[in-house]
Amino acid sequence: MWAGAAMANDDQNVASKRKFGLKPQLLLLLVALNLVSAMAYTAALYQTSRTEIMSGIDGRLTAGVNAAREIIPDNYHARIDDEDSIPADEYLALQERLSRFADESGFVYVYSYMEFDDGIRTVSTSATPDEEASGTQTGFFTMYDTAPVELYRSFEDGEVRFDEYYDSFGSFRSMYLPLSSADGRTYVIGADIDLATLGARLNEALTKSILIGLAMFALTMAVGWIVVMRIVDPLVRLTAFTRNIEQRSFVADDQELEAMGQISRKRGDEVGSLAEAMAAMISRLQRYLVEIEAATAARVRVESELSTARDIQVGMLPRTFPPFPDKGELDVFAMLESAKEVGGDLYDYFLIDDHRLFFVVGDVSGKGVPAALFMAMTTSLFKAHAMSAKSTGEIMQRVNEELSRDNAAEMFVTVFACILDMRDGSVEYSDGGHEAPFIVRRDRPVERLKKHQGMALGVFGDTPYQTGRFQLERGDALVLFTDGVSEATDADDKLFTIGRIETALDDTRSQVSARRIAEGLSESVSAFVGAVPQSDDIAILVVGFDGETAQSD
Repeated sequence: MWAGAAMANDDQNVASKRKFGLKPQLLLLLVALNLVSAMAYTAALYQTSRTEIMSGIDGRLTAGVNAAREIIPDNYHARIDDEDSIPADEYLALQERLSRFADESGFVYVYSYMEFDDGIRTVSTSATPDEEASGTQTGFFTMYDTAPVELYRSFEDGEVRFDEYYDSFGSFRSMYLPLSSADGRTYVIGADIDLATLGARLNEALTKSILIGLAMFALTMAVGWIVVMRIVDPLVRLTAFTRNIEQRSFVADDQELEAMGQISRKRGDEVGSLAEAMAAMISRLQRYLVEIEAATAARVRVESELSTARDIQVGMLPRTFPPFPDKGELDVFAMLESAKEVGGDLYDYFLIDDHRLFFVVGDVSGKGVPAALFMAMTTSLFKAHAMSAKSTGEIMQRVNEELSRDNAAEMFVTVFACILDMRDGSVEYSDGGHEAPFIVRRDRPVERLKKHQGMALGVFGDTPYQTGRFQLERGDALVLFTDGVSEATDADDKLFTIGRIETALDDTRSQVSARRIAEGLSESVSAFVGAVPQSDDIAILVVGFDGETAQSD
């Protein structure tokens, strides 16, 4: 009786510790994911709208400048030497034509400038309606005292420029088109658009993007709420059923069994399968609990430990794809299939800084729990040293020294480690006796990297490791794998081989996604081995590089 009371108290203590249940966790995750998605979508939508608006404005400026070039006579600028070069009536007639064009086309000013020893002079310009009404039009050969720096630069190098600036005439976005007169002198034709008009359009685009983002957030939250409730409510009921049955020492209640049966019949997903499995488990436990109680307890304990070890091992490896949503130049996908509950194959990747990605694939000697422990130590050491070492060779040397020290089990691990520079696609690598990776080229056949040979880590503590380099082009992908792929065997004990890997990768070359390349290779291995049990751990890591996105950044 005292033991039963103690178990009940333990259950109450565990329940009190789990006040933050699955439902609030899922809802919190839903809010966070939807908020991030909505913000990212809003930012992308606004950036797209802004680019379109600026492109349209600059297109208008280009058209305005070219039109002003046609309005101004061909030999006009060649005649200008001083303030008396152009008669006043000719200048005013040209100003009237330019003003009419500017008013009809939505420009504040269209004009041309020439540079003399004393500075930049206005040689033709339109006038605003207010200037015409007040008689304050800019006169011929007027000194432009507040000329922007970009205008001077266009006179110097003859390059077309777009500029945003403020001066005594107002705030504008302008275009400068340098040209040469008949006598070889440079003059610049320009056009101005009021920045207030541009700002209003950008604010409108921002407001629209925010409203669309909020609507998307609200919609996804509503849908997510329904999905979360559909998943969580049956799980809450099943949890209550399980707890009640446990308190009764697995003596089934007919009403609870019927309720679980209804969940199983109504739900065709994993929740329904869980309810069905629970009902079946309870029935079997009632039949065999007495006979196999001791054996079951031992087996459950071992399985629980292995499951926990498996969860811990898998939890050490990154499993979120895509791992870096804000890094459009990266496409990373990885998969790990252990031959036992836990294994020794490993992969890992993480950013060293804003521009460099470290990634590694390795294969520990042996299998099972010892290999898993050695694998965990290896991945931890790579994380510890990758941030401070100056090259992959130095990283490998440091990790090797740590693994070799007090290696009583005489285990070792083959490793291939790389650092990708996302700015230009250059990759430096070091080899620790591992399989050479393949490069899936975008527009060329699949090729295998010719790597430097290196010693496996953990054998000799003073082993040096070389640092090699190669280049990934836009659209290329690097495929790293362990020997569980190349040495997978079918029913006739034939190996999958490197040649079949190359063929499988060539078949998936049109699939630019890193996920499809990895899954395509895994599917090829599965189709080859058939029903033969997996004999070795399998790890595949695919790193795709989009150089075009990297350059735009």
